[in-house]
Amino acid sequence: MSKKTKIAKKVKEEKGIRLTIEEFSELQRKYPDSIEALNHAISSKREKNIYIKLMELHHQQKKSGNDAVPDALLKEIKSKRENNIFQKSKQGKNNVNDVESVEDRLPNPEEDEAYNVNIIENPIHEDRMQQIEWRGIYATTVGRSHLQSHLQVECQDAAKAVSTPRAAIFVADGAGSARFSQFGSKAVVEGLGEFTNSKESIHQQILDQEQILNCNESHEGKEYAYSFIKSAIETLRELSKNKECLVDDLKCTLLMAVLGKHYLFWLKVGDGFIVVEKDNKLELLGSLGKGEFANQTTFLSDRLKDEAIYYGFLPVQNVTGIAAFTDGAAETLVSMDGSKIAGALSNFFAETRGGNFDNDSLLKFLEDETVWASPKGLDDRGIALLA
Repeated sequence: MSKKTKIAKKVKEEKGIRLTIEEFSELQRKYPDSIEALNHAISSKREKNIYIKLMELHHQQKKSGNDAVPDALLKEIKSKRENNIFQKSKQGKNNVNDVESVEDRLPNPEEDEAYNVNIIENPIHEDRMQQIEWRGIYATTVGRSHLQSHLQVECQDAAKAVSTPRAAIFVADGAGSARFSQFGSKAVVEGLGEFTNSKESIHQQILDQEQILNCNESHEGKEYAYSFIKSAIETLRELSKNKECLVDDLKCTLLMAVLGKHYLFWLKVGDGFIVVEKDNKLELLGSLGKGEFANQTTFLSDRLKDEAIYYGFLPVQNVTGIAAFTDGAAETLVSMDGSKIAGALSNFFAETRGGNFDNDSLLKFLEDETVWASPKGLDDRGIALLA
């Protein structure tokens, strides 16, 4: 092959392999670890199609390895290119004089701002989406250390789960050093529940669409995540005025998740755990939330730093449960290093789906003295889950 031919072939590949929106979304679902690489490889977007640069995917594979870009993904995209070539040659035989296709006459999306959108709606797929009914339960209980103290302290954990109009869970753990943190944690989960209900149109744009750009890396994703942080801190500010105290007197951690038709959003500030059940497996979401020292964590406050905020968007396909719980409840559910997750959570999800596990059942578990026998059970415990 001559040098000129090689260059021509390279340029041809750089133009991109045409995929329909449905085909691209299917690749994202099939290869979740490759979402970032796929997004990097997009050369252009049009109303119904996306163009992928195969060379860019090869580059991403060399850079990040086969886990990020498996050979199976490259092979699948190559087969799409071969199919496109076959279809074009077939059309050419039927329409000899038809040199330029309708697709080729469309404006270049990289030059036309009308096509430069971060989210592309797929109305056909939306019509086929089945509404999934989520069931939510939650409970909290006070720890023995608070019951045994000279001045008994209220439970500083707060939890909430809602199923309609938008399935979501919220859990907060009041700082032990903050004198009014039991009020702060409760205000945050209640306030975020109301805030979430008031932003349905935003959830539809972010969580209910098949997204072309990765929300984990996009400005829209960060703006969406930080809207919850701002709302929670504003709730604490308002409460501090009513209580005539500092925001630091009310500070708490935050764990939350919001469900959509295509994506699950999760957010974490401070310690505690978020566990998702996906493909019949349990896995942790986010950092363990600890600081430099074992007993150090971060809290919602006026001084909250960006690096203390963890969030993400997870494809919701095959997700059958999600739970958030404070570190006190984690004593029997997750090892402190996060390497092991108790199978009891899968039982909770299954029983909740079957309608056999409710708030009272969860509270009974949290108060079971055999489960929380010493040295466990000293800390407050709070859980919220959806199944």
